[in-house]
Amino acid sequence: MVPAFANIRVPDRLRFRSVAILLVAALGGVMLVGSARQAAAQKQSGRVVSDAKYTAPYDAFMKMNRLQEEFTKGQTAGEYWGFLESRLGNQAGRILVKRPAKGFGDDAFRGWLMFVRAYGDATGIGNCTACHTLPDFTDHEKHNIGTAKEPVDTPSLRDLGKKKSFFHDGSAKSLEQAITRHVDNGQIARDNKRAGVEIEVGHIALTEDEVRQVAAFLRSLESVDRAKFREHLVDVVVQPVELEFSE
Repeated sequence: MVPAFANIRVPDRLRFRSVAILLVAALGGVMLVGSARQAAAQKQSGRVVSDAKYTAPYDAFMKMNRLQEEFTKGQTAGEYWGFLESRLGNQAGRILVKRPAKGFGDDAFRGWLMFVRAYGDATGIGNCTACHTLPDFTDHEKHNIGTAKEPVDTPSLRDLGKKKSFFHDGSAKSLEQAITRHVDNGQIARDNKRAGVEIEVGHIALTEDEVRQVAAFLRSLESVDRAKFREHLVDVVVQPVELEFSE
């Protein structure tokens, strides 16, 4: 039996009003979902900011990409680089890596790669985490790196922006000079011309341009206040990943 109201015609203006109400309700639902997601993201970023031990642009880069921020127990510099190389190699040529729009530019990103790169067939090898382990950028040990007659304490590389000289005797007047000294000592260690220099130093191989990029990375280790750190986390750009280095 057909309901008596089955053939009742609904005026066009009522149909349009009903459709409009449905559209508004749907859009409102989308906006509510979007607002909820935004609120959740803000809450999560708030926790990241408040819980952060360090607040440099580099630290924002590591957190936004969920990269391993510190060595595991017993992990070596070579093992850490092997893990990162595998992780980043899967993203080479893709657009999955992000970085802060300010404070951690392309040179800093390339410098970071070379800082942690512990081995390879070309230059672009800093092997720096052999002594400057993460996240403090020091292993708190003494090492013979060829800059003194005796082993010297390994300083942290964080917050170097105000330093005017480097090494125990202040003989390097810029980050670039300090890094170049390490490069020179690396060549000396490979040539066996200086006894006592640790073998890890012999892995260092950087071109002049790569020295400049590693210095740019070190400058990204300068701490900022937490409000600025939050900006680094949310104001991001895509970073191309290429794992090719100079021959």
